[in-house]
Amino acid sequence: MLAAIDAESKVLMRLRERGMLSRSAAGSLLLESQMAGLPPVEMLIFKDVLSDADVAQAYGELYGLRYLDLTRRRPSQPWVLSLPENVSRRKQCVVFGEVGGQLVVAVADPADASVRSALGEHFDRPVQYVVSPRYQIEEVHDEFYGTARSRGARVVERAIPLRATAEVSAAGLNVTEAVDSVVDEAVDRRASDIHVEPESDRVRVRLRIDVRMIESRAFPTEAHSGIVSRIKILSGMDITERRKPQDGRFTQRSFEQDIDVRVAVIPTVHGERVTMRLLNMDRSNVDLTKLGMEVETRQGFERLIQRPHGIILISGPTGSGKTTTMYAALQQINEIGKHIITVEDPVEYRIGGINQVQVDSEYGVTFASALRSILRHDPDVIMVGEVRDVETAHLALEASLTGHLVFATVHTNSAVGALTRLLDMGCEPFLVSSALIGVMAQRLVRRICTNCKQATVANATERELMGIPEERGDVEIFRGTGCARCSRTGYFDRVGIYELVTIDTGMGNLVMEKASTERLHTYAEEHGAIMLRQDAVKKAMHGQTTLEEAMRVTVSEV
Repeated sequence: MLAAIDAESKVLMRLRERGMLSRSAAGSLLLESQMAGLPPVEMLIFKDVLSDADVAQAYGELYGLRYLDLTRRRPSQPWVLSLPENVSRRKQCVVFGEVGGQLVVAVADPADASVRSALGEHFDRPVQYVVSPRYQIEEVHDEFYGTARSRGARVVERAIPLRATAEVSAAGLNVTEAVDSVVDEAVDRRASDIHVEPESDRVRVRLRIDVRMIESRAFPTEAHSGIVSRIKILSGMDITERRKPQDGRFTQRSFEQDIDVRVAVIPTVHGERVTMRLLNMDRSNVDLTKLGMEVETRQGFERLIQRPHGIILISGPTGSGKTTTMYAALQQINEIGKHIITVEDPVEYRIGGINQVQVDSEYGVTFASALRSILRHDPDVIMVGEVRDVETAHLALEASLTGHLVFATVHTNSAVGALTRLLDMGCEPFLVSSALIGVMAQRLVRRICTNCKQATVANATERELMGIPEERGDVEIFRGTGCARCSRTGYFDRVGIYELVTIDTGMGNLVMEKASTERLHTYAEEHGAIMLRQDAVKKAMHGQTTLEEAMRVTVSEV
């Protein structure tokens, strides 16, 4: 309260300095405001001594904030609706839009600390404040929230059950625009996943950006049914089924890109939870040179993919970029003289000139059955989305021995781990050693934000982790200090780390002996393979990522 009174006094002083208020008028004003129980600035506006615009400009000058005339520049409706109406009206603010990773919020009273607190509860990102006249903010409220209520009711009546209609109308939210806005923001912020999570008192929306989960916004609980139903309709799901998990997908045009949205819905104690994975459908520009491979690793991999036959495995956990690497390899060898066919679950990206088959277990199209059929279609190159069972593994290995180049992915922690995985699945050692020509293991590490990147001298512990002797002298490592571009994380985007093991005679003999993972790993290192930890540390030394990130991602490799 004292802070608010002090702010009022400063505004009155600024108005006096600008010649808009005399000393005697100020004295009378203070007396009248006390008698009426209104703040002095409110009394000035009430008596038409000053306009809302005059007060807003004075606030802007006092606090060093930009003045924004909302009659000249209109806010973005999806951004306005990202804040619940009751909060926006009560705090006299409007979410105007987004610039450079920061929310732009117009406020009537920048001295009101509760506004910043309320926005902090709804958004986990930097905010840039501007000052706008109170009446303009109220006009935006009436226009945008009023339009949302009327349009939302009409849209929902056509699309979703009546119960949801009432809830969405009560929340004052157009669910079509709300869902579109969430997806647009996720695309704009480079998110890989959207999480719509019902809680006891709100519906929270979080985005996964460069590994980290960030809260984007929240909707009132009344909007939950409408939002989930809208997503279900887009994804081709049953909107009446709320007790079973469902999966689906839809395509949305956002920022001149076609985005493939893969959707999973699962019931929780507070209602259905939605996860949406975003995939840019245009992968025509995927290039091996842009994935972050060291030159030696990339050249070794390029030699493998030019081989006429054999199987190449790409290994790593979910979300490590395996599919992107395989698509980049297929793009490089894709030519009119080669017949390339893939079997995937699901088909993530469409590539011109390549025949892509979608797994559909409901109709009996499994990896194994599709692979058997593919072999009757005279392929030169086959890509198997994932080796999940011994039957698929056997078919892929045998196909590579009958004159086909085969790409496949497996979920293992290291390149040599993929070899022992095949043996553990029941594949014969002679078949693995004869068919396999190389294994690529990979991860994704967060890239340091180039906007706030700073160098520091490595300490003794950091030098030890990097294997740098003391006599070498000072060594620089890099970190991001955090800025608006990277949402204060110090990281922006990701880059791959890679481990390539080629299967030569010596490695083949070890496979025949069913050697342990440790022996296979030692042999690979002794014969020049760059391991994941080594590649990650090298990228840290080159300033692409931090040493902490390199250690975090490769902790299971030591």
